[in-house]
Amino acid sequence: MGNKRDLTDWFAELLHLKDVPFMGVPSYMFSIEYWLGGIAASALAWQVLTGLLLLFYYEPSNAYDSTMSILHNVSFGSIILSSHLYGAYIMIFAVYMHGLYVMLKGGYKKPRGFQWILGVLLFVLTLGVSFIGYSLTGGDVLAADAVDVGRGGLLTALGMQSLIPIAFGNGTELDLFSRLLAWHITIAAAIILLFLLHFYLAEENGLMPRLKDSGYKVPAMINKNSKDLPPWWPRNFIYMAALVLMIWGIIILIPSILALPSIYPSIPILFSPYPPGPSPTSPQAAAVPAYPPWFFLFIYKMLDMPFGLKIDEVLSMIAPLIILLIIPALDRNEKLHPLDRPGILALALIGLIWLIELSVWSAIQPGVPVNPSWAALVMLPPLIIVITGIYATHRSWVRIRGGNAFNGGGKAGNNKSSSWILSKSTASIIGYVTAILAIIIIALSLILSPINDGPFIGVSWGAALLLLSASIFNYFYVNYV
Repeated sequence: MGNKRDLTDWFAELLHLKDVPFMGVPSYMFSIEYWLGGIAASALAWQVLTGLLLLFYYEPSNAYDSTMSILHNVSFGSIILSSHLYGAYIMIFAVYMHGLYVMLKGGYKKPRGFQWILGVLLFVLTLGVSFIGYSLTGGDVLAADAVDVGRGGLLTALGMQSLIPIAFGNGTELDLFSRLLAWHITIAAAIILLFLLHFYLAEENGLMPRLKDSGYKVPAMINKNSKDLPPWWPRNFIYMAALVLMIWGIIILIPSILALPSIYPSIPILFSPYPPGPSPTSPQAAAVPAYPPWFFLFIYKMLDMPFGLKIDEVLSMIAPLIILLIIPALDRNEKLHPLDRPGILALALIGLIWLIELSVWSAIQPGVPVNPSWAALVMLPPLIIVITGIYATHRSWVRIRGGNAFNGGGKAGNNKSSSWILSKSTASIIGYVTAILAIIIIALSLILSPINDGPFIGVSWGAALLLLSASIFNYFYVNYV
C-alpha cells in the first residue's frame, strides 16, 4: 500500500494539500445528488477555459464572420465553440437540479440562508451570462432576435429605455458586440467571485447530512471535527477529478455526436451544436422562427400571455426571483421533512410543472399570443392538483407520523445490500483497461484533421475523457469504498 501512496503523498507535500482546510465527507455522500453543485462548478471551469480560447479569435467588429471562421478555419475551433455552447447547457441544467434538490431538502434553512441567497443570485447571473453569450454567437438571426427582445421589448416595457445604451451600445454593430462581450466577461467574473464565496460558505456550514441523521430538524450539520470523518485529501480530490473528467467528456461528446454529418441535418435549431444560425440578411433567415435558447423557453411563452407585456415580465422574471430570495424568511420553522413543509413542496412542484409546460408550449408555438382560456386550461389544473394532493398528503402524514419515527436513524443507512457487488480485483482491471483505451483513442484521433474532422475528434476526445473518468472512479472504488 505504501508504494501506491508515494505519488499522492509527493503531490500533497508539493502543494501542501493536506494543510488545506477543506472538509471531508461521510462515505454515503459520494453519490451524484450531493455533487450537483460540483457538476455546475465543473461546467463553469470548462466555460472559463474555452471562453478564454475563443477570445483569441472572436472579433466584435465582424461577429458573424469571425464566428464562422472559428468553426471552419481554426484548428479544433468547432470543438471549442460547440462545447462552449453545451457547457453552458450542462451548467444551467445542473444549477436547476441543484437548486431544486436544495429546496426540497430544506438546505435554505439556518445556518445556510445567505448561502441560498447567493445560489439564487448565481442562478440569475448564469442565465444572464448565457443570454449575452447566446446573443454573441455571431450576429445570426436568433442572436438578432434575442437582442431585439432584450432591447426593444424587455427594457422598454419596464420603462428602462435609459439602460439600452448601457446594455446594448449606441446602435452600431461594433458598439453592440463590443458592449455585449464586455458584459459577458464582467458577469462571468462576477459568477466566479460569487461562486468562491458560495463555496466558502458551503465549507464553513458543511454539507447537509442525511435528513434522518439530523432527526429531520435544523440545524442539520456534520461535525467537521469528528474523528470518524475521513480527510478530504486524497479521497474527495480523486472523486472530484473523476467527476470533472466525466462532465467535460459529456460536454465535448454530446455536441460532437450531434455535429456528425449523418446526424447534423436532422437536429432542431434549438439544440444545434453550432451556435451560428443563418445570417439575418440571408434568405434562410425568414424561415427561422424567433426561438430563444431552450432554458428561456418558459419566459418566452410567459411573454405571450394576455396580461400585457409589463405584467408578463413581472410574472415571468421578477416575481419568481423575489419568491426564491425570500424563501428562507418564509419558511423559518425547524422542520426539514418535505411533508412537514407543504407550502415549499407545493411551490417547488408547481414551479417545475409550469416550467416544463411553458417550455414545451413555447417550442411548439414560438411567439404565438396566448388566448386567456388556453392560459387557464394549461396553468390552473396543475395548481389545483398539486395543492389539493399535497394538502391531503400532509394531513395524512401528520396523523400517521410517530413522535420518534425520525429521530436519529443513522445506523439504518449502514446496512449493506445483499445485491451483487463488483470485486476490487475486477474493478482494478477495468480501471487499467479503460485508461489504456482512452490513451489509444486519443492517439488515433491525432491522425484526423483538426479543422475538417472536428466532430470525429470531439467524439474521440469525449469518449476518452469518459474512459479516463471511469478509470479514476474504479481507482476510487478500489481504494476508498
